Amino acid sequence: MTEIPHEALSDHFQLRMEGRRLRSAVLMTYQFDPGFFEQEVLPAFFDIGLSHASTVRLLQLEDAIRDLAGEIAVYYDAGGLVVGDAGSAKLDVRYIPIQHNAIFHPKNVLLLVEDEEADEDGFHPLTLLVACLSANLTRSGWWENIECCHVEEIAEGDKTRLKDRLTKFLQSIKRRSPDQTSHAAIDDVLAFLRASEQRKQRSIGGELLPHFYQGRQSLPDFLSGHIRNQMQGCYLEIISPYFDDAEQCQPLNELISLFDPKEVRVFLPRSGAGEAFVRKELFESVDELPNVHWSHLPKDIMRRGSREEAGVRFVHAKIYRFFTQSPKREICFLGSPNLTRSAHQKGGNLESGFLLEVPTPRRPYFWLSPDSKTPMEFVVRGEDEGASDVSSPLNLRYNWDTEKASAFWDHKAPSPELRIADRNVAIGKIGPLAPREWTELEEGVASAIASSLRNTSLVEVHGDGDKSAFVLIQEEGMSHKPSLLLQLSTADILRYWSLLSAEQRAAFIETRATVLAGTGTGDDLVVRAKIALDNDTLFDRFAGFFHAFGCLERAVRKSLEEGQPKQASYRLFGRKYDSLGTLLDRISAQRETLDAVDGYVILMCCKQLCTEIAKDYPEYWSKQAENAMKLSGRFTELESVRDRLLKDNGDDFGEFLSWFDKWFLKRAKPVEASDG
Repeated sequence: MTEIPHEALSDHFQLRMEGRRLRSAVLMTYQFDPGFFEQEVLPAFFDIGLSHASTVRLLQLEDAIRDLAGEIAVYYDAGGLVVGDAGSAKLDVRYIPIQHNAIFHPKNVLLLVEDEEADEDGFHPLTLLVACLSANLTRSGWWENIECCHVEEIAEGDKTRLKDRLTKFLQSIKRRSPDQTSHAAIDDVLAFLRASEQRKQRSIGGELLPHFYQGRQSLPDFLSGHIRNQMQGCYLEIISPYFDDAEQCQPLNELISLFDPKEVRVFLPRSGAGEAFVRKELFESVDELPNVHWSHLPKDIMRRGSREEAGVRFVHAKIYRFFTQSPKREICFLGSPNLTRSAHQKGGNLESGFLLEVPTPRRPYFWLSPDSKTPMEFVVRGEDEGASDVSSPLNLRYNWDTEKASAFWDHKAPSPELRIADRNVAIGKIGPLAPREWTELEEGVASAIASSLRNTSLVEVHGDGDKSAFVLIQEEGMSHKPSLLLQLSTADILRYWSLLSAEQRAAFIETRATVLAGTGTGDDLVVRAKIALDNDTLFDRFAGFFHAFGCLERAVRKSLEEGQPKQASYRLFGRKYDSLGTLLDRISAQRETLDAVDGYVILMCCKQLCTEIAKDYPEYWSKQAENAMKLSGRFTELESVRDRLLKDNGDDFGEFLSWFDKWFLKRAKPVEASDG
């Protein structure tokens, strides 16, 4: 392969997702911008049309995530949190910070997907997409830098060389996380891998199978154990943005010693002004090595645009190309490891990558060209470039269902007394905290955290060192978090329940939420359209009520039958814009203006739905006893709607309503036709 393949990351994942539906996702990154991730990265994993307006897009994603069979989880380095322009996290995604003795540096995307179309047996086959890349989950990683990425697909029940190493890698991530952390997304992937078969052969027909590197051994040992014999005396090309602040490049010297390459070309990272991002002594020592050349990428790859005067992009890719020309063969390693000791040695950074053979229809050649221009200036940049210079071992968690907050101090020693604040506004004091155990926080602090979370999930931590650090609050019980959109009317909620497809619901949200579009980016691209109203006859209204509740009940039953109680709880007990509880809120707010008959029939439909679900799914209902009790209390509060009917129709009407209540709640059973 001589030409450099290139494609936008989001476009590539969107192509992979065509005709597929996401079930669970696990992502790993060093630097992490949660707002950018939700707005710009997450949409690539959903094969649905989304609005250009940022606020509306979040609403549509909120709806799509709720319907997932599994969960989405992001694991990031606790010191790599980036506070960007896109704001903080708002969606039902599990964000888990990892404390590591060096750097938690893997960049991976694992997507468990199913085909939208069923096969001839009625099943939706599962596939696991496994990506190793160099890009962080940040604006620069996905939009600006030159990065690298490779995706492997594992079909359900496949034989694969990736199973064992990928399993051990995911298990190690769980062990590195704070105690009592839910890893539902990783567990879904592990369950899928258990059903696959580990392939014992390293190659088939002389071609190396893809191998996963999970950092349990040094990178040189990994490469040597798999390709040293095949690639002795090869050509070697290395692209890395970072080098050690040292006089010599020890990782390069070790690779040269192992593979004895004919020629080596190493990418020289430079600024737009020509400064070299390496130490001067290291530059000179590499330059003096025989058959080793500092090199550069083609200008058309480096430029930000097509015009000659466009600036250059930062190269953040990490690629190690081993190739021979006779025979024609190329093997690449790509992923997260830079050409540094902490990335290459055992016990340093936690890294990951793919080793794979590349098809070579033509004789492979170098991508890089020797860089003959000696730098005049040298600037050393570390692997943690761009990350915050302070981090905190503090983990904060808030549960919207229980309305409780807790803290975890991820350090071997107790914490000092800490203060947390939201944009310099005090939230409360915490600690001292015992090391590595969850501590429930005072009710006042929990309440203040809940208030802060309505605006941001990023808070400042003071008291651990001279500088404050940002911490991303981990939110749980998200079905009970007030929705991003709470302006839907009673009629809107019922209409929304009646919509059958994800596309219909996304379009409905965009139309109803355009009033919010001015609060985010892309609002000028939203068309403010009016929805035509249906004929408002008594029959139309009642038919609409029954149809809406029928659709809701079928959706709840489907979720419970498929073992997805989270979706059912969102709809029945949640506080989202289309939850049953939100509908009751709307009725309560409109109790004096809502047509009394309409309000009464809607309330009876609510009661009937709860009665039927409790009867048919007693185990689920008992687990939701507290939520069910709260819902029952809401019905009692809204008895005033029934009282209005009695007041308007006289005392004798009460006898009719009592009879009607009984038979409305008792669902009729279809009569079987007799043979005679």
